[in-house]
Amino acid sequence: MDAVVRKQQGISVLYYAGRVLLIALPMLALTYAIFSDALAPTLPSLPLTFTILPFVIWMALRFGQREVIALNALVCIIAVWHTIAGRGPFASAPLGTSLLLLLAFLGTVVSTGLVLSTVVGERGRAFEALAQALKTLKEEAIRDPLTNLYNRRFLRDYLPRELLRAAREGIRVAVIMIDLDRFKRVNDTAVHTAGDLVLTEIATLLKRHIRGTDIACRYGGEEFTLVLPNATPQSARSRAEAICSAIREEDVQLMGVTASLGVAIFPDHAAEPESLLRAADKALYDAKGRGRNQVRIFARATAKVSSLRSKTAKRAHA
Repeated sequence: MDAVVRKQQGISVLYYAGRVLLIALPMLALTYAIFSDALAPTLPSLPLTFTILPFVIWMALRFGQREVIALNALVCIIAVWHTIAGRGPFASAPLGTSLLLLLAFLGTVVSTGLVLSTVVGERGRAFEALAQALKTLKEEAIRDPLTNLYNRRFLRDYLPRELLRAAREGIRVAVIMIDLDRFKRVNDTAVHTAGDLVLTEIATLLKRHIRGTDIACRYGGEEFTLVLPNATPQSARSRAEAICSAIREEDVQLMGVTASLGVAIFPDHAAEPESLLRAADKALYDAKGRGRNQVRIFARATAKVSSLRSKTAKRAHA
């Protein structure tokens, strides 16, 4: 793997060097031809000095400041060398005028290259900062600020796409709804920061118990949702039981909070995102009704409890 990376890096360096030379060689050749009087028999040298500026501008727009400085230095060395030797467009003028013309040429080349390079660099950094800010903003829009889990907005966007993919590939997707039992008691008997601590601990626990392909969301309040792509009913139940047991084992750290979990499987229990969430929610109600602190799989025969979200608060604080 390292050898492949090094090879790719080497190819990138060669490609970049080739691009630099594509501009540098014609620019240096033109500078040499102008100041060595190679073109003097056929073309006037003084107007030709202006043809170097497009190369300077091109270099400044395409490459970094280091390359621009190096190339400008080479151009200036060629111009000064030949002018001192009595050749080039400025040599025919009196010494004072020749030096002023040379100084003006060098100043124009250097200032044009450096100013444009600086402007382009600042613009590039501004674009990078904007891209990073947009990335951060997007991430904040889909993350719960307390637990750093995904939020309901992300779930509503992600789940339909995941079910479409699962239907196309012929695989199952499990949804696990998790509600913390007697969580209200924590906030009633302790400060609200204690409740926040419990929620963050639960989030950390969930991250430990899911795969890289799974999604953990804070659905709202003390309720969480897991999406497990390519999961069987058996593996989903096993995962839910492990989470329920892990929460139960951290009784002291979680201040006596346990969890009730409901599991629903696509396409066995529902084929639409909202229907799948409702099925998992009904299974969660079933777990609450059977005494809390347990896992229930959705079963139509037992799904008699309404899934209206207005009743969720009663269940959550029970």
